[in-house]
Amino acid sequence: MTNTTKRMMFLRKFMQLTNFACLQGIGFIVTSFYRTSEEQNKLFKEGKSKCDGYKKKSNHQRWLAMDIVVIRKNKAIWERTQEYEELGEFWANLLGGTWGGNWKNFEDVFHFEWTNGD
Repeated sequence: MTNTTKRMMFLRKFMQLTNFACLQGIGFIVTSFYRTSEEQNKLFKEGKSKCDGYKKKSNHQRWLAMDIVVIRKNKAIWERTQEYEELGEFWANLLGGTWGGNWKNFEDVFHFEWTNGD
């Protein structure tokens, strides 16, 4: 499968997640989508990613991941909440994506990616 096809699938799945969030009354905004190698490396150096952007690329660099933040009463929610749980469960269990909130060694409730089994 080409990267372009994967990206199209990811965006379709993300649209489904957005529709689900609307139906549940959950607001969110995208805080990160595509990253350059330099942007990824900066996050790596800050300890916010396991990918250095050069030797180990992030799915953000492949256009296959997005980070979001839940918005409640016009305020960003930066901790794990029920909204993240609902979105993560829908993303992982019903859409087949990978949710960073399920990672054991590096929890990232803001991270949603599509690897399509890769």
